Amino acid sequence: MSHDAQDLSRREMMRLGATGVAAAGLVTLPAMADDKPAAAGKLPMRRYGRTGLEIGWLIGASDWTKELIPRAVAAGVNYWHKAHAWTATTLPPAIKSLPRESYYLECVVDRVGGDHMRGRIDEEEHYQFVKRKLKDSGVGYYDVFKFHFGYHSVEEAKTNSGMVKAFERLKKEGLVKHLAISQHHYNSIKGDMAWEILTYLADNRPYEATQFFYTYNDRQEIGEWIDLAKKKDIATIAMKSMGGVGRAANDAKFQKLLADPKYKGTTPAAAMVKWLKSNPNLTGAVIAIKNFDQFTENVDAATSLAMTPEDHATLALLSTYNKGLTCLLCAECVNSCPEHLAIADIFRYDRYANDYHELHRAQSEYSTLAKNATSCVGCGDCLPSCPQEIDIVAKLKEVHNLLG
Repeated sequence: MSHDAQDLSRREMMRLGATGVAAAGLVTLPAMADDKPAAAGKLPMRRYGRTGLEIGWLIGASDWTKELIPRAVAAGVNYWHKAHAWTATTLPPAIKSLPRESYYLECVVDRVGGDHMRGRIDEEEHYQFVKRKLKDSGVGYYDVFKFHFGYHSVEEAKTNSGMVKAFERLKKEGLVKHLAISQHHYNSIKGDMAWEILTYLADNRPYEATQFFYTYNDRQEIGEWIDLAKKKDIATIAMKSMGGVGRAANDAKFQKLLADPKYKGTTPAAAMVKWLKSNPNLTGAVIAIKNFDQFTENVDAATSLAMTPEDHATLALLSTYNKGLTCLLCAECVNSCPEHLAIADIFRYDRYANDYHELHRAQSEYSTLAKNATSCVGCGDCLPSCPQEIDIVAKLKEVHNLLG
């Protein structure tokens, strides 16, 4: 079902109304004890796990527009995701002009010889990749070496030490300082779920920081991982958190509902940011930001002290809107699929198109799949497993028509 056809039934609105009333009775949450004091209008600072780095709660990204970077620096953004994309000539002046120790640059390292599903871990190639990027950038060192997309399974994490060895060689030379991982689910290739792999790494590999899918109404296991990581002093960064926010912003029916006074003073994006920040065990979030308005909205929310009843009600409205429409990337459906389709990946590309409005990127990534949505046999075995109540068979056809 397309978002144009999506509607909220009378029964759904009655249920949502009850949720809103319950939310209005919630006591306003206090400011997080772990937040380091910040000047007015500045992002709260949280400790980046055992690295000891103090980072602004909102993570910056190298694909932000050049106009946003000075504003981000002024707001307290000091950690930059995928900073290896910058060269000596493209490193933003607002960052370059600062003392090197005052900001943190992350180099993301991918598998080689293929994508994150089919590529391989290669110690020497990863080592040389980082050295090339450092030469191009002239930054001297990267604060964080991050394994992008992560291991396919606990078994691979146990037996393949190439990524860790590449990091250790670079660290010995003073070229990188800390080791992090961005972990996906891999049950579509008979691997393991992100939290299973991360839990193994916590006790068996020297990863100091982690990044993973996390959003409102996400799986219990993700919340449990965040709590465990806090106990282990491992940093946690949420990604892909804004499911449905982008498409809801362009849906006239949703916006009409949002005009109700019980949602006054907030937005789905702001409420989501405040909800994420309300978890004291979550270090921060990396959120796609395309323009100044989005940046201001997110920073204002991140610098707010607490969620309000209106925030809770707005998230409840978004949750109802997302039912049957927006995949939260839990990947549970894959376990029931006889073809073992990468359903969550396919629906992630749908979110790139409909939430981020990046159709070309979505089409490009969809085209790399070994099995695309046309491999669905229509058996429906996946349907009972979806907590979002999505008609997965119909949705796969819809996504293929858009991206294929």
